[in-house]
Amino acid sequence: MIKRFCDCCGNEVKSDRGMRWFSYGVHLCDIVHGKIGGYVDADMNSISGRNESWEVCSGCYNRIMIPSVKKFFALRQEALDSGKLK
Repeated sequence: MIKRFCDCCGNEVKSDRGMRWFSYGVHLCDIVHGKIGGYVDADMNSISGRNESWEVCSGCYNRIMIPSVKKFFALRQEALDSGKLK
């Protein structure tokens, strides 16, 4: 039997259905740790061609992703309000 543990909280996850992959561009990790530089796109946004991935439990995944989803909808609403999206 293989035991699986959340890479975020360290709790054992008893079911395969209880694990999720959390992935992000490595440039985001660099920014969080104060490293500025690297590649940028045409609009000067930091970018990277590589991803960092962690296997996390459903609880940690939700705690990580809910603020991101809220931010997505807030930014989208700003674009709708400004007429950039229809």
